[in-house]
Amino acid sequence: MLKTTTESLLTTRFPNEPAWFTDLRKQALQKLRVTKDPRFAKVNYINWGLGELQAPVQPKRPINKPSSDAYIYCSLAEALQQHEKLLKTYFMKRAITDWADRLISFSTAYMNCGNFIYLPANTKLTAPIFVNQIEHGPHAAEVSHNFIIMDRGAQATICVMDEARQPTETKHRVSEIVLEENSQLNLVNIDAFTSKAAYINRQAWIGENAKLTWTIGSFSSGNVLAEMNAELVGRRSVATINNGAITVGKQTQGMNTQVTNFAPHSIGNIRQRGVIMDQSRLVFNGIGKIIHGAHGTIAQQENRVLMLSDQASGDANPILLIDENDVVAGHAASVGRLDKKQLYYLMSRGLSKPIAKKLVVRGFIGTFAKEITHSQIRKKFQDVLERKLAHDN
Repeated sequence: MLKTTTESLLTTRFPNEPAWFTDLRKQALQKLRVTKDPRFAKVNYINWGLGELQAPVQPKRPINKPSSDAYIYCSLAEALQQHEKLLKTYFMKRAITDWADRLISFSTAYMNCGNFIYLPANTKLTAPIFVNQIEHGPHAAEVSHNFIIMDRGAQATICVMDEARQPTETKHRVSEIVLEENSQLNLVNIDAFTSKAAYINRQAWIGENAKLTWTIGSFSSGNVLAEMNAELVGRRSVATINNGAITVGKQTQGMNTQVTNFAPHSIGNIRQRGVIMDQSRLVFNGIGKIIHGAHGTIAQQENRVLMLSDQASGDANPILLIDENDVVAGHAASVGRLDKKQLYYLMSRGLSKPIAKKLVVRGFIGTFAKEITHSQIRKKFQDVLERKLAHDN
């Protein structure tokens, strides 16, 4: 195991990296030595190797990105050179503002790749932006930091495909998403990477009258620790997080999904659905939080888990933290087995038991796919879902 030192940190730097960015790395390295591991209820991930240097972390060569006059889409390294002022304005200033735990400290100190997307004010895209995570060689360390900024009045649909072909020990992926006032973002994350363990941290900051519709397909094959958080900081802001997950084999996925209402008349929705197979484990921790002063807000969530094996285990933990009276808040949670009557009905129509099970799962998770309005993105979501069900990752 490699040690986390200042020398190892310096090998991580991007070419011609600005001094202020290197200083952030050094500050994060100091925090790494004193911060604690993040808390994920009912998930024991201590032996997964997260937050440790499995291999030398060196900057990755960015893949080619499509150019556009309407918006900026480039690698993080390129953004530091070509759009430094813009990046410096937002980097760890809105969606992520501090190093709250050891894993975010590690990811900040040793980031070696990432994507940067910026939509200028009032830009309205009709075609979606497709983002492919930077591909690495086998066993290469990846610590990525991704950034999406929607300036005032901008509108777009973005699909992020995290479908690494090469197996690795660990991956660390951090994302910052900023929606300025009156902007709208339809964001789809499709996770299908093959690392043995992955740490995912996605944080969104949503301004006045802005709207985020966020669909996540958690279809990776290794152990996953994921945190998705949307902060409604502007009046009448809206965030909906749809998370569909499938676990197979001896895989464990632990997920904290949180929406925090900071501003009056904001609306937060969490919808999570998971399917557990074989000897795997899935934990949904849904957290709806309303801050004092956020009157007239709505916070709703549902966490539902479907178990297809007697050896599988799962938890659906809804949490409401409310510090204001004039609000509407509610939650629903369920962990159950496959409906035998539903299965019998499908088999009575001539379907085999395995096919009948797949149809039930498709209907259970696929409800999120149906809500994806763009046909090409919807098909990508469904294709990865099918491969996961077939254990073909």
